[in-house]
Amino acid sequence: MKEHLAYVDCFPDKAQYLEGELVGILLEAENRENIIEVEFTVSELDRILFRKTVRTSELMAGAIAYKMSCELPVGNYGVDVKVIYADYTIQVHTACDVVETYDSVIRYGFLTDFSEQDKEDASDINYAVKLHLNALQFYDWMYRHDKLVAEEEEYLEPLGRKISLQTIRNKINLCKQHGIRPFAYGAVYAASKEAYAKHPSWALYKKDREVLSFADWLVFMDTSNDASWCNYIIEQYADSVKRLGFQGIHMDTYGFPKYVYNDRQERVSLAETFPGMIKLAKQAVKEIDDKAGVIFNAVNNWPVECVAASEQDATYIEVWAPHVTYHHLYTLIREAKYLGARQVILAAYMKPFTEAKTEEEILAAEYSLLLTNAVIQASGGYQLVFGETNSVLSDSYYVNYSKLRDEFIPKVRSYCDFAVRYGKLLYDKDAMDISMTAANGINEDIIFTSLNDSNIQFTSSGREGKIWTIIREARKYLTIQMINLTQINDLWNQPKTKRPEAVSGIQVNILLDTDIKGAFMASPDDGTCTPIRLEYRLEQKSNGQHVIITVPKLELWNMIWIELS
Repeated sequence: MKEHLAYVDCFPDKAQYLEGELVGILLEAENRENIIEVEFTVSELDRILFRKTVRTSELMAGAIAYKMSCELPVGNYGVDVKVIYADYTIQVHTACDVVETYDSVIRYGFLTDFSEQDKEDASDINYAVKLHLNALQFYDWMYRHDKLVAEEEEYLEPLGRKISLQTIRNKINLCKQHGIRPFAYGAVYAASKEAYAKHPSWALYKKDREVLSFADWLVFMDTSNDASWCNYIIEQYADSVKRLGFQGIHMDTYGFPKYVYNDRQERVSLAETFPGMIKLAKQAVKEIDDKAGVIFNAVNNWPVECVAASEQDATYIEVWAPHVTYHHLYTLIREAKYLGARQVILAAYMKPFTEAKTEEEILAAEYSLLLTNAVIQASGGYQLVFGETNSVLSDSYYVNYSKLRDEFIPKVRSYCDFAVRYGKLLYDKDAMDISMTAANGINEDIIFTSLNDSNIQFTSSGREGKIWTIIREARKYLTIQMINLTQINDLWNQPKTKRPEAVSGIQVNILLDTDIKGAFMASPDDGTCTPIRLEYRLEQKSNGQHVIITVPKLELWNMIWIELS
């Protein structure tokens, strides 16, 4: 935005709305005395649902210039706002969604700062709303791993940070006011040495009867569903929901050990204990609050085969090597969805930010984040990476989060808006992934051609140096995700010192022997996320009707969709 223009912004008043709730879109605007009128446009995909024009006399005093309220059915919506000043016009954009239940869609973020000084700070929750994060993990808030809620109002958490219970209560209440479910971090099997000393029969052991410990200060406990520890820690989960008002538990694990021995020297497969523990934990918290749920951390995809179909709110995978390529991220999401038929969240921490000091290094980290986020969302997943105010996770110890540049925040918001505005297409549970059977290689159902550069190649498997195409087919839509990996490697957690150059003039030839209503494209890279209608022509060939469209430009990520009759 040019410096001489007035500041204007818009965003919903909640991160997400339940069916029947009134949607509120808030407008912030400077120089209101010079505003002639404001036009709100609400759309679903390419269809405009309604427009509302607001005159200057209707604008309010205070921080919020106007609140546009409306009733919307279950769905995903884009909101485009045009503010017409006497000398110029500013357009801003946001999105919102309306769902049937709290766990229909989960966009997961994080909070870590709970000191007394943070007690009145609402900027983190306001930021989460603008990114549409409808669930926030309260990381390392607890008094101890084996006693979650402190008896004192102020205390030191296990690693020595000062925590205020009143700050936690305030942030929980703010979350609930803004359509966000607060989740309490709670490890499933970690206990202090003091707890172990009191209950050695609760612990896990090696074959030689040496107790299993983590980092020499926590002891692993037995998660078998009939074990005393399992019952005890689930009571702690329920206590945090009852006493503080949390609406979920983040059941953390460390990815190891896998096979252990209990106090009776019986061999225990931890993977087999987790589904039952998840079920018991969810039952316990839902008895207190029907909106409460649980999310279990399958570290590096273990043991996803056991837990993906369990009674958790989403399949959550913390990503580590050897899952190092963009295609690995895609595969994690696709396989987890087949196993569990529910939303998949990847905790993919962006390490490049930890090492970024110069402007060039910061830009390289930002490009890395955008491409990783694009791949995860285009694959039908969601990335846990955003939280706190203007921050990103760059380390598994969330307290070491990295701050983003103010100039980069509009891009982050655009990518988050895109995931909400086009959630109907990105997260369609009934859509079939046909990427490997429809295009590239010997496949000829969909043929991609660069009209301006014969060296541009396309891939169905995220190969570096090419344009990656992810294709899904549903009853009403055919969607094509295009991700620009030209001129870069395919390692998701490396800084991208060279950004892919924009590619123009991509022809898409689709064997589609049926009537269509239209072809459309949208991208978060333009900062608006608004759809454009693509011109197309029909050609009859020996194998049926072909729909031929030309994509004008691909920066990092485009989505094309064909609406079928």
